[in-house]
Amino acid sequence: MGILNTIKSALSKTANKVSTAISGKKSGIEFTEAIEEALITADVGATTAQQLAESVAKAKFPTSATEHDVRTFLADKIETLLAPYEEDLFASLHRPEIILIVGVNGNGKTTTIAKIAKMFKERDLEPLLVAADTFRAAAVAQLSHWANELGVDIHTGNEGSDAAGLIYDALQKAQRGRYDVVLIDTAGRMQNRIDLMDELKKIRRVIGKIYPEAPHKSILILDAVTGQAVHKQVETFQREIKIDGIILTKLDSTAKGGSVVALTQQYRIPIFAVGVGEAPEDIRPFSAREFARALFDL
Repeated sequence: MGILNTIKSALSKTANKVSTAISGKKSGIEFTEAIEEALITADVGATTAQQLAESVAKAKFPTSATEHDVRTFLADKIETLLAPYEEDLFASLHRPEIILIVGVNGNGKTTTIAKIAKMFKERDLEPLLVAADTFRAAAVAQLSHWANELGVDIHTGNEGSDAAGLIYDALQKAQRGRYDVVLIDTAGRMQNRIDLMDELKKIRRVIGKIYPEAPHKSILILDAVTGQAVHKQVETFQREIKIDGIILTKLDSTAKGGSVVALTQQYRIPIFAVGVGEAPEDIRPFSAREFARALFDL
């Protein structure tokens, strides 16, 4: 199954709920309320769901309109909302491009780094992986496994060592090497741990000592399965260290994809890519059109 079909399959419950709301109706308060409820259930967000439902009401669909016509109308509206937040991961690259990957425990940071590394390799760009999650030996082992599988270099340190110091050494290595991108894995941290957020600030300062304009991208990894909980994560990480964009993982494991819409509209934050599985190839650059149409099974 291709990535687009995987996304469509994951979001099929959302599409079905909207279809049920539309079925047999083209106008009236019950019609718009049913659409609004279906969109809220999909985590689109109350404000956006209300606006979309109202736009359907104002469209005044003729009795000859089909369910497909209404779904297409909604998909076009959501595509318009999402289009400004498509972000190209490979635009305006520095050499090396320093990318800092952050997020809470369990969101799929390490696997996502492997996916990003593969995307760079496919563009004939050489990545260096940095295993700066020094709290978990398993994280280092996992990233080392992916580095071996992909045939890319990795910089590691001792378990429990200072993450900022390890990153400093890795960047010095990058200065001497042939690398086009440095992908830095960091320890997972809950957004309410001030001490761990302070460590991220320290890491950013250390990166800036070697590359003053870096990190060039700070990417927050979010788990699509967590639904509304992602909002607090975005809010805190954005406030504490400034996030340049997000990658949404595990989209294949949830029936709710509307959180993508809610996040962009509330925080005005770009989306680089979506992940739909565990394998390195299970990632796709974010496309507003593809996502909106998958959301309504088009």
